[in-house]
Amino acid sequence: MTSKVDLYKSISLKETADLIMAVGQHSTVLAQGEMGIGKSSILKFLREKLGDKYHYCYGDMTTKDVGDFLIPKIRELDGTDVTSFIPNEEFGFHFDKPVVMMMDEIGKVGKTVLNPCLRLMLERKLGTYSLPEGSIVFATTNLSVEGVGDNLPPHARNRVTVVKVAKPTAEQWIEDYALDNGILPEVILAVKQFPQMFASFEDVQDPKDNEYINDPRMPRPAFVTHRSMETASNLLKDGKGLPDVVISHSLIGTIGTRATYDMMAMVRLAQDLPDWDSIIKSPDTTKVPDSPSAVCMLVYSAVQRIEKDNVNAWVKYMGRISKEAQGLFATSVMRTKKASTVGTSKEFIKWATDNNYLFARA
Repeated sequence: MTSKVDLYKSISLKETADLIMAVGQHSTVLAQGEMGIGKSSILKFLREKLGDKYHYCYGDMTTKDVGDFLIPKIRELDGTDVTSFIPNEEFGFHFDKPVVMMMDEIGKVGKTVLNPCLRLMLERKLGTYSLPEGSIVFATTNLSVEGVGDNLPPHARNRVTVVKVAKPTAEQWIEDYALDNGILPEVILAVKQFPQMFASFEDVQDPKDNEYINDPRMPRPAFVTHRSMETASNLLKDGKGLPDVVISHSLIGTIGTRATYDMMAMVRLAQDLPDWDSIIKSPDTTKVPDSPSAVCMLVYSAVQRIEKDNVNAWVKYMGRISKEAQGLFATSVMRTKKASTVGTSKEFIKWATDNNYLFARA
């Protein structure tokens, strides 16, 4: 018996990557979704799944002119110089194994650029050259209703498989991206405590109800997206030591005023966390923060910094924080690349055995 399917439901970034892997050799998937949600990370997911069996090519189509696809080359033919056209090496026609090619921002290209793009998407060809057998081609674009110039003509859309990519929720972004990609714990906690930062404008009845996000009905000069939150994390990393007023001003220009207000509260909270080296050297005596929010931030930091040589000390320290926070560490770390690190620790295995009920979400 088949389950009932919501025909209007969008699919996740990882589900989109799975679809591309399954059909991408013969069909071109066009992934459309709100700007800044991480559509470009689909190529990263594919690289992680497919490994080195493929070469990986990324093309920002907004930077392409018609001359960027086929390059003229003069050669001799029967004693006469003639011009032939060869593909730009960026597109991977010269590789000796299949290519995974992402054509980003395809909805913004002009008519002259669209034609070679369509041939590449439909036939896997440029001029007389063909991509290696088994190559995968897919494209991405923003939603046309966002008003940022993404309007692929009907005849082009009819030649591809269009899927709508869901905007990752706060929880999905934390578990699937932030913890494994060096996003600062204070940024992660801000998103966790204010999940409406990652709401979709399509789910907001009145744009005044959510001051964090952009809305075509009420455009904002700066706003929160998954991309801008990563930029905010980088600003905080690189700007350590700068006055708060400078950091605040830069964040306002990156994620907007409301999000900056909440983010700076997290930054101040992070300044009161115990030093990581102190935790590892003295897990029995290093102070445990009084604030549950600070403990939560510390847990996210531990997930990112845990290594084989410090996991036992962390497990000892972790025994002094709340069971809820211990469960957060366990369920979070097991969803990251650090799962194998903690999985080989006898201390963690013993803790996990004694506290297996905390893995209910895992």
